[in-house]
Amino acid sequence: MSKFEQKIYNDGDILFNSGDRAETFFIIKQGKIKIFDPSSNLEIAVLNTGESFGEQSFISQGVRSASASAVGSTICLEITAKALRDLLEKEDGIAAPVLQALLLQMYMQNELRSKS
Repeated sequence: MSKFEQKIYNDGDILFNSGDRAETFFIIKQGKIKIFDPSSNLEIAVLNTGESFGEQSFISQGVRSASASAVGSTICLEITAKALRDLLEKEDGIAAPVLQALLLQMYMQNELRSKS
């Protein structure tokens, strides 16, 4: 976990905006994060303690398709895609492919959620 950086966000703080480069993966240690479409102000999801988001930083290395903001005081563990890749390269066995498959599944579920 040493590659993870803990950050504290206040209510309404923006973690990233739609269109930003996707470079960081997040795990919510405490609190809530709202994922929303800023162009329509549509709430896509509210994520809670223990949930993760930002998987597109590891999968597609593209841009954010939505924005994220803190709901109340929130603590996130954050890791850059590069640091996560470096960490996985040191792992033997199936850890890296399993994590990639799980992140891909999460990415696909989030894409479906944002379209409904």
